[in-house]
Amino acid sequence: MHIIYLHGFCSSAASFKAQLVKNYIEKNNAYSLFLVDLPHSPAKAMSLIEAHITTLGEQKWGLIGSSLGGFYTTYLSDKYGKKGVLINPAVDAHILLEKALGKNENFNSGEVFEFTEEHLNELETMHVQNLKNPENLLLLTQTGDEVLDFQKGVDYYRGSEQIVLEGGDHGFADYENYLDKTFDFLSS
Repeated sequence: MHIIYLHGFCSSAASFKAQLVKNYIEKNNAYSLFLVDLPHSPAKAMSLIEAHITTLGEQKWGLIGSSLGGFYTTYLSDKYGKKGVLINPAVDAHILLEKALGKNENFNSGEVFEFTEEHLNELETMHVQNLKNPENLLLLTQTGDEVLDFQKGVDYYRGSEQIVLEGGDHGFADYENYLDKTFDFLSS
């Protein structure tokens, strides 16, 4: 099975959770992985991801997305009818990221980039109002998320399997404890 991992805003393929997924897959040859640094432009990021999807043919695939990557995962799961695991997802990224307009710095690379109104508009076009197949999604969220309101995710993904953990943070530092659950869900 092929896994597409999508990192969050100002993050990269070098992020903690991305590397956990990569290491898990390296120890399990039943999986292959698409893990790249996504462009800052949501439209360019989606174009890159969907270009990769077109290469998969009949291969079984699923998605894992963290924060903004969870937003992208929701969009792609809905569009293609595929399973996805969401880690503290940005439910309404087009609204949430209004506060990120202007200069931002990538947490991993230090690269500085401009986030614009056009980027917010690109995100708005990807926002799924009503999920067609919420059962295709697994929500992993923590109540202590300092960036996102976890309750929005609980409400939005109400038809999805959910694991809501007390405390924690936006980084979901104990994600390694949920890798087996992630891959079991995607493979089922």
